Amino acid sequence: MSQFYRSEFVHDRPRITYAVQRLILANALVFAGQLVVNIGLGGPILHPAMDLTVPGGGLVDWLAFSWPSLLRGAVWTPLTYMFIHGGLLHLFLNMLWLFIFGPDVERLLGTRQFLRFYVACGALGVLATIIPAAVFGAPGLVVGASGAVMGVVVAFTLHNPDREFYLFPLPIPINARGLLILIIVFNLMAGLTSSGVSVSTHFGGMIAGYAYMKAIPALRRFQAGRRIAKPPKGAPTDDDDDNGSDPVGKAVDNLFRLDEERRRRRR
Repeated sequence: MSQFYRSEFVHDRPRITYAVQRLILANALVFAGQLVVNIGLGGPILHPAMDLTVPGGGLVDWLAFSWPSLLRGAVWTPLTYMFIHGGLLHLFLNMLWLFIFGPDVERLLGTRQFLRFYVACGALGVLATIIPAAVFGAPGLVVGASGAVMGVVVAFTLHNPDREFYLFPLPIPINARGLLILIIVFNLMAGLTSSGVSVSTHFGGMIAGYAYMKAIPALRRFQAGRRIAKPPKGAPTDDDDDNGSDPVGKAVDNLFRLDEERRRRRR
């Protein structure tokens, strides 16, 4: 399937890439804005889903995702929630995952495709919270880039499953496939406890990332087939011959008509 992507993973390039750098910067700036708003307009708000206080006051209410706010018309929240974080540690961990796995995926997809992929995983991932909302009632606010980052981790694992990492304090390496299995296990354990982590968003991001990566080759095969079926621009077609827009064909037709007229006259 790798032939449908821009390139394979290359390890001797600079660690950071354009889109990953801009995403980390954007998240850091938004978090700085949360702190400024928090100082200027009052204290932080209690984040009911994570049992912590989120800096930003009313800014978080406006940008964070929740099903009640979405149903009331806040259609921007599936996009904006992923730039809001519940604290410095929350921001740091998400950006660390993005820094580790994002550059190779961006090199694989290209910058524009990677940005679309990142946003799609985040937006579709948080919509997966409809499942616990339907079963247990609408959850609290959802914030953080975890859904998008989980999609990036899945994309990395699909195309480089044997890449090895060291997880502190473990002295032995673990490959990307094993790391993804650990992430799934930890999320399942978190879902069975009252950890406050939006596990459904994590799994939604993973599923969206997997589906997106599997859909790209099919889409590119479809686009390639259309290019083959469609004649190059300016090339003559059967319709051109019918309406006489092909000058060479028209000249040949005229010669045959002239020859036919001469034969009729001789008769």
